Amino acid sequence: MARGLVPVIQLLALVAAPVAGAQSASQGATLFTQRCATCHTVGEGDRVGPDLHGVMERRDEAWVTRFITNPGAVIDEGDPVANALLKQFNGIRMPDQQLAPEELGALYAFFRDCSKKGPGGCKPSPATKMGTDATSEEVARGRRLFEGTEALAKGGPACFGCHDVRGLGVAGGGTLGPNLTFAFARMGERGMRPLLAKLDTPMMAALYAKAPLEEEEQYALKAYLADVSRDGSKPRTDRDFFYLGLVGMLAVLGFMGVAFNAHAKRGQP
Repeated sequence: MARGLVPVIQLLALVAAPVAGAQSASQGATLFTQRCATCHTVGEGDRVGPDLHGVMERRDEAWVTRFITNPGAVIDEGDPVANALLKQFNGIRMPDQQLAPEELGALYAFFRDCSKKGPGGCKPSPATKMGTDATSEEVARGRRLFEGTEALAKGGPACFGCHDVRGLGVAGGGTLGPNLTFAFARMGERGMRPLLAKLDTPMMAALYAKAPLEEEEQYALKAYLADVSRDGSKPRTDRDFFYLGLVGMLAVLGFMGVAFNAHAKRGQP
């Protein structure tokens, strides 16, 4: 009787294996949406970081695991692939990802499943729209809100009063707060979304306590910052020359004024 059970058990194991694999790939798709899709796609082209379609075929699993969990160490060791990626994507370092072994396994199952389906055949659907999926109109509105050419619905101040990003013209934005050119790349969807919803840093809390951003405004600003982050150009440095030139011009005008006054006094009887 026991001998007869062995083939049955083996058959059940063979049947269960594809089901378990499909479940693992599904879990990996959810994890990818939550943790990776802000900066990466699988088969839809580069975003802030590279397209990951076929990554498990291009690299061995041990390398992928090391790079996901501690990319800085791989870069600092001089790994040629890691450093080529760093150069290609504007020097932006991927943050460490704290993932359990079973989460990594699910993610790899998802990547391999996507490879079987071919490019473009494996797009996870995020629960909420991500900044990197914005239309050109949504990005343009975000820029208007950032610059203040479109007023915020509840009367809050425009972002450029305290922050700068590249592309705002020679004078640029303010310097009271940090430059936000790569803010979306550093924080990702998971960091940017709650920040815009709460605006709870000390300075922003004081400014926006009675004028919070509406949901559509939050999304437009997030879309704009996502677009700025993935722009291939380097951050602007010409604003420093603008201010130096302005200071120099004022100094020359001041000197001319002093010289004119002195000349006028000498000419008086």
